[in-house]
Amino acid sequence: MKKTILLTFATIISLGQFSCTTNKHTAKYYRSHPKELQIVLDSICTEGYNLYTAEYINWITTDSVLAHYDENSIGGNIIWQPTDSTWKSVFLNSNNENCIFELNYNIHNQSLTINYNMRPLTVAEQTLRESRETMLRKALSQFRDSLRYNSNYGRPNIDFVQVNPKITRMYILQGVEYPNIIPFGNDYSIDFDNDGNITAFRRYHNSLIAIPTVDENGKPTSSVVHSHLKNNPFITPTDICNFLLYRGSMKETMVLSTALDGYIIYVAENNSAAFITREVIQKIVSNSPQKK
Repeated sequence: MKKTILLTFATIISLGQFSCTTNKHTAKYYRSHPKELQIVLDSICTEGYNLYTAEYINWITTDSVLAHYDENSIGGNIIWQPTDSTWKSVFLNSNNENCIFELNYNIHNQSLTINYNMRPLTVAEQTLRESRETMLRKALSQFRDSLRYNSNYGRPNIDFVQVNPKITRMYILQGVEYPNIIPFGNDYSIDFDNDGNITAFRRYHNSLIAIPTVDENGKPTSSVVHSHLKNNPFITPTDICNFLLYRGSMKETMVLSTALDGYIIYVAENNSAAFITREVIQKIVSNSPQKK
């Protein structure tokens, strides 16, 4: 699993509570407006896949850097999306003055280019590094008492994603340091405008839901499901990200939405989600052939 090399974050946050943000429309509205609901789900899928890409790049670049450099010689890192088709990651040396690792990732064909040659940071990279550090510092200053994680599973992971030209979203995810677990929960996001001001804070789940991906015999499960309370009616970008990261061979996951009184089914193959009412699910189950 991903190794954390620059985050002392885990040692400085404490347990706390936070009330979730409310949605623009009620669950009843979305039940009666399926097209509006699908637009919301499509947007969440896009955001969730972008978050997954950022976290996946964080994983593979950290492993690559640690295979070539001693941990004490490594400073911070930056991951961002300079174009619609490309993600980029750079790692800095211990004094954060030079780039010692550079990766470019094409999201369309999954091709990678890696460079280990040391070079000075560009002006754009230096600006981005400083802005990310400022965002993290502000987030901890304002919300550290509202953040929590479970050290029995792993330390928090931090990712930044530009969700639109005006908003950078910082995600905080529960890390897992051993296999066969999907960690739903202990997940947050904090929005920043282009001036670095905090504009929103979300807690996606009320607790950690650590779901095994194998049964008691060690056999992989075909799917996993968890439920959301009424203040969290949709699948979340963090649900999608964590499922894609830890799913193994599973193709789909489901969220029971108590607010919508139905299930949201996410399919990894085409990064799509659809809502099915509880009534439809019950009909499918009742009409399915009985096992003999």
